[in-house]
Amino acid sequence: MTDEPILPHDDLDRVTRLSSGGGEAVERQIGEETDRSRRLTVQGALRDDEVYAPRNPRPDAARGVGGSGSRAPRSYSTMRVTDDERLWAAVAHASAWITLFGGIVSVGAVLPLSIFIPLAIYFIFRKKSDYIAFHALQAFVLQLIGTVGAAALLAVGGVVWGVGMIVALLAVLALVGFVLVPLWGLVGLGLLAVVVLLPLIMVFYGTLGAVECFRGRDFRYPYISRWIDRQLAGSQYRYV
Repeated sequence: MTDEPILPHDDLDRVTRLSSGGGEAVERQIGEETDRSRRLTVQGALRDDEVYAPRNPRPDAARGVGGSGSRAPRSYSTMRVTDDERLWAAVAHASAWITLFGGIVSVGAVLPLSIFIPLAIYFIFRKKSDYIAFHALQAFVLQLIGTVGAAALLAVGGVVWGVGMIVALLAVLALVGFVLVPLWGLVGLGLLAVVVLLPLIMVFYGTLGAVECFRGRDFRYPYISRWIDRQLAGSQYRYV
């Protein structure tokens, strides 16, 4: 591992040609090329996709750095994305429909399997395509929130609401409950609305993600994508 920057493709070609010669002049010119790349990187003249190579770079690109975890992952970049990559990324997002309708028809029996469809896609393609890996992880986290999150909210919130309603009913004896009971009833309706909305939001964003990925565009879920970025930044830029 080294902290030396990865040179852009054109600079690598120049360095390769220079290194084929010999002598101090060649070494000096190679050093100048390296310094030039470092200066441009600091000044922001080079884009991330020029400075940092993907995990599976071109065969003629250098393989050196990585491992600091500070680089923004290029997994969500639409550069050089193939039709197969677009298709599988779209499938990962669209599997939210399987989770929703499968869960309704089977009364939740298929949920332990269907929510792991995006995760299975991630493990299949994580070493082959950064693009698929990123979108599959996005879809998996979204489906966890839309299903497990909704179930946990219903269970915990239901218990809290039930206890609160009992307290409100007992407060009727003190004449305060006449206000608390309908008020707490509205809280219960709000809780139920959130539980119902979470799976619908899951399907809505999953559909948007599937359409955008199938068209070869990038799609990022609010908040979820940032967390995925941080995870991939610490794991995807490891070279063997």
